[in-house]
Amino acid sequence: MPASALMGVGTQALFAAYRQVQTTANNIANANTVGYSRQQVELQTSGSESTGDGYIGRGVNVTSVTRATNSFLAQQTNALTSAAGADSARSDMLIQLEAVFGKTDSGLGFAATQIFNAYADLAAAPADLSARQAVLGKLDDFASLARATSARVEELQAQLQHDVQGGLAEVNGLARDLAKLNVQITDAEAGGHTPNGLLDQRDLLVTQIAQQVEVHTVTASDGSVSVFVASGESLVLGRNANQMVALPSVDDPTQLSMGVQVHDKTTLLSRAVVGEGRVAGLLQFQNIDLNNARARLGQLVSAVAATLNDQQARGLDLNGGPGSRLFNLPDPVVVPAATNAVDGAGAFVAGMAITLTNPAALQASDYRVVADAAGTFTVTRLVDGQARAGVALGDEVDGFTFAVSTGAPVAGESFVFKPVSTSAAKLDVALRNPLGLAAANPVTASAATTNVGTLAVSGVVINAAPAAPYGPLTVRFADDAGTYQIVDASNAVLDGGVYQAGEPITFDGMAFMLSGLPRTGDQLLVAPTVHVSGSNGNALTMQNFGEQWLVSGQSPAEAFAALLSDVGVRTQSAKAAAGNTATALTRATAQLSGETGVNLDEEAARLIQFQQSYQAAAKVLQTSQTMLDTVIGMVN
Repeated sequence: MPASALMGVGTQALFAAYRQVQTTANNIANANTVGYSRQQVELQTSGSESTGDGYIGRGVNVTSVTRATNSFLAQQTNALTSAAGADSARSDMLIQLEAVFGKTDSGLGFAATQIFNAYADLAAAPADLSARQAVLGKLDDFASLARATSARVEELQAQLQHDVQGGLAEVNGLARDLAKLNVQITDAEAGGHTPNGLLDQRDLLVTQIAQQVEVHTVTASDGSVSVFVASGESLVLGRNANQMVALPSVDDPTQLSMGVQVHDKTTLLSRAVVGEGRVAGLLQFQNIDLNNARARLGQLVSAVAATLNDQQARGLDLNGGPGSRLFNLPDPVVVPAATNAVDGAGAFVAGMAITLTNPAALQASDYRVVADAAGTFTVTRLVDGQARAGVALGDEVDGFTFAVSTGAPVAGESFVFKPVSTSAAKLDVALRNPLGLAAANPVTASAATTNVGTLAVSGVVINAAPAAPYGPLTVRFADDAGTYQIVDASNAVLDGGVYQAGEPITFDGMAFMLSGLPRTGDQLLVAPTVHVSGSNGNALTMQNFGEQWLVSGQSPAEAFAALLSDVGVRTQSAKAAAGNTATALTRATAQLSGETGVNLDEEAARLIQFQQSYQAAAKVLQTSQTMLDTVIGMVN
């Protein structure tokens, strides 16, 4: 090999070693740069030259500078990034929701119990104005706390909407940047080399998008990457970026949904396909946790307020008149679907209205109601998906009925019914005059003085309005076995039965609570109440509500405790899920970093290795120069 050829080999070796030192230095410089992937110089032999002594190598060529990648670990890390984002967002919101309801000794359950305790004081002194004023004060405390709690719940809804819109705005900005990078990468790769820095930037953008929404990527042959959200809708297609938007739900405009806008067409993503990511976690909190808490709050408020209103109307106030309502309870809300028919002015043609009929049967849920061709409806309870088909107008469903308020809906039109979930927001005390509290029962019952048995009256409970105005009644016992007849003032028999010890005798909405045993000929005398100032029957009934199943099989205190427990369990579960996915993400990130990141110890070792290679290549050049000088000297 002539000296000039040796010089060429040395030059190539020197250049290759220089590139290796330069690349290693760049790795060291970017060891802490987020998203940076370790780079290395790819070398290839320059081939060999055939000589009489065999094939002699021609040196080395630098073919490219590549970056370390692991597509499987990268996809796994992005998936865990989305999952961790969803769990973290939901956990953060649940922690705030848990703080909204306070504790059992300061929340709505306690406030309701204070009402019933105030009625106990009123029952002890039904004419005492201070006791009556105390009841009004407790009613106002309950209504104020209900409104305040509802307001804080709606603040969370507003915060959630702001965060969702902000998250989607961030996604749209990142998507535009990614599309621009696709253009630069495609142009760069057309020159035959991969732009490692641009590829790192693009991967980082994908990871940042994955924090907000779940995405999947597909790499095209030209080097561009297309990004699709969990539902399969395209977010980035090569050089073009679409937009994600926050939209009102079709079924319920008060609820937020997510969609993808492609040109002028917007595709709304259903709840089932929003995937993971912080935005999905926020929407999951809205659709499940917040809606459930709002409905349970409204259920408690509606059951207590409606029950007290109903019982107030069954008693007599201090002036002897029927009790007026205690609370102004907002009307239940009906939300027509956006796809329902509208008239020329844009108003919905069909309208529905809800009436609460049995407060104790109300459920903590909204309902989706769809009209069918037969004129009946399918009612789906959204909290658990339980559906009931063939429901007619006027049929009771979970403590309420519904009717047509404007035009009748046609088959396929749907509505969201909210019997209770909006009740707490505008609850107010209607009664301000303490004289208006109906502490007295409209009737008084007593055992006849001529009775020979031990029968005694322990109380009268009015459970419903009478079919006719109250008048004198007599319950006559025909034998020692308790057979009785109920007769009016004209001795007309109205009802009858057999008295069972411990069981009340009921008639026309009245329940006579008795003790002891009657004997043949004994009588129970019932008459309209004359002295209302001395009657406390209705106040006693109100007092006893504190221990009765007013809220779907629970007392108010138990219902509120169950609400707190439910939110607490959800919060702890979300915290655990957030911790688990965060740990999994940390592990996956570390594994990916081990494959593609910079290890300073390894780079320091390589730096010494490449430095020695550079020095050896320089020695080759020096040797070839000496040989060339010797040859020139011999010629001279």
